[in-house]
Amino acid sequence: NIMTMHSTSKLLAFALCSRSAAAFLPTHYLKRIPMSRTLHSSSVNPLSDGDQREKISNDRVFFIELGFGNDSHGQSSTKAAVRACRNAIEFNSIPSIKRLLPDGGYDALKLDVLLAVPPKYQAGLDLDECAKVFPYGDVRFELQDGGMVAPSGIAIEKLGDENDDMVVVCASVTVGH
Repeated sequence: NIMTMHSTSKLLAFALCSRSAAAFLPTHYLKRIPMSRTLHSSSVNPLSDGDQREKISNDRVFFIELGFGNDSHGQSSTKAAVRACRNAIEFNSIPSIKRLLPDGGYDALKLDVLLAVPPKYQAGLDLDECAKVFPYGDVRFELQDGGMVAPSGIAIEKLGDENDDMVVVCASVTVGH
């Protein structure tokens, strides 16, 4: 079945990018990754460090989608992360959300976005740009070492290349309330 093949390929790609099969286990099975840290995009969730909301608890999760994106030329972790986020949510629709959350509908949703980004390219990541992918909800970002840097085989200066690195970012988007 085509849908199963598509979902399986997305899961396989995410497992490869996150460097861990544990990415598929519920959070209570996971050891905290020391390099993982929670970040908030100022335009999406302007809370101070002391006021950041907690992760969505497992009993309040509607679904989790995975995606990956790359920037073949230009070495932009932002471009790769935006593509990963878009890939994770682009085939979804939640038409019954107002029935599930009558006190707020789409605006009451919480989104936890885990981005696996190559350490070498994390400093250039713009979470405000990533947040624009999500049309509604309170977005919380978590960043961890991961993704991939692969050779493109050519550096094209007029495309912004500083080297022949392709930057690959993986995203896990948890939608809940």
